[in-house]
Amino acid sequence: MDDSSLFCRSSNHEEEADVLQAMHLASISSHPFTLKVTVDLGLLEMIAKAADTHPVMSIPTVTVTVAVTSSSSLRHLNAMGSSQQNDSSSNHEEEADILQAMHLASISSLPFTLKVVVDLGLLEIIAKAADTPPGTVSIADIVSKLPTNNPNAPSIVDRMLKLLAAHSILTCNQITGQDGLTQRSYGLSSVGKYFLQNKDGVSFVPMLRILLEKYIVECWKFLKDVTLEGGFSCKKAFGKHLFELLADDDDMSECFNRQMSIETTLTMNQVLKNYKGFEGVSQVVDVGGGVGTNLKLIVSKHPQIRGINFDLPQVIKDAVPCPGVEHIAGDMFMEIPKAEVIFLKSVLHDWGDDQCLKLLKVCHDALPKNGKIVSVEAITPEVPETDIISKTILEIDIVLFHVLPGAKERTKQEFEALAKQAGFSSLKIVCRAYSHWVMEICKAV
Repeated sequence: MDDSSLFCRSSNHEEEADVLQAMHLASISSHPFTLKVTVDLGLLEMIAKAADTHPVMSIPTVTVTVAVTSSSSLRHLNAMGSSQQNDSSSNHEEEADILQAMHLASISSLPFTLKVVVDLGLLEIIAKAADTPPGTVSIADIVSKLPTNNPNAPSIVDRMLKLLAAHSILTCNQITGQDGLTQRSYGLSSVGKYFLQNKDGVSFVPMLRILLEKYIVECWKFLKDVTLEGGFSCKKAFGKHLFELLADDDDMSECFNRQMSIETTLTMNQVLKNYKGFEGVSQVVDVGGGVGTNLKLIVSKHPQIRGINFDLPQVIKDAVPCPGVEHIAGDMFMEIPKAEVIFLKSVLHDWGDDQCLKLLKVCHDALPKNGKIVSVEAITPEVPETDIISKTILEIDIVLFHVLPGAKERTKQEFEALAKQAGFSSLKIVCRAYSHWVMEICKAV
């Protein structure tokens, strides 16, 4: 399976598209910070100079389509002569590039505005209005439900919601009041529902908050320094890595755990829908399985499996008893329980290559001759793609670089190299679950 097929997405999965778009919006704060550091380091100038003297070093360009504003404009363009069309095409391409650059330079306003809208509970107010005709709510009605006497609040709220509507998080319509004046009314889009404070379902609010809280935002200030001097940003900013910081912050720890639970349930439901490799398996060890959420879902779908949830003692102590699952504490870098299948979900991306190799060798020793690892990880393309899956993975990759030493998302080739060094005979990508892929790493051919 090559990179082009890895990043193809079925066009008929509207819900999947909404989930991926919400994930992208929640993690988009990586863009402006990374762009600023790239500019500060002078990397774009280096690439531009290299492109003039060594064309092979030039980077591929991205074509941006400029939408024609009306059908009459389209007819006018089609009526132009060929020379005019060529000139127009060239002008439109340059205009598109300028507009895209302007958009990238100002995009930092989007994630921070979205977070404020979420924190104010505006999406909940709009969502409740969807239950009654006409399914949208006016700015006046929205602001009336806020604890404010600020006369400027309607204007501020309207400006924030217009931005979210421009990014398809909300819908927007103009309505005419009894006084004859027009005003905007807003509704929740299919993407926007994933930013509701949904306690029981899928919500990317915890992810959004984590990425915009001080622990991550402060780290961006040190990206230039660590690029030139080494180290990692979280250590420079706070003297600790992220997990140590969370241990001292109950609120953020709860938010992080909530996000992990949501992501696990969301991804695992899709894994179990698409992956058939657990059929006929009798025993699975989930290494780094946390409190057992993965195995609970696996065993519920495949009740013939005896599951062993394996993690550190401080994690296992909080694991909830589950039929068909045994919780065992230990150190995955030393020894793990033997089983015909070892399950690793989002474990390898937390560690550098040396630690991953050590872990894979321990897994190799614990497997029978015909055993395999089933690993669920994000996979980055060798050459960056512009699809939403690739963007989201690369946004998270740069955050991992900040908060955990050695942590990173990997390409298929990097996973294959690690597997080979650990003694495995093959690595096969089987299927995708949102922004993750299921890989089978087999001990025997």
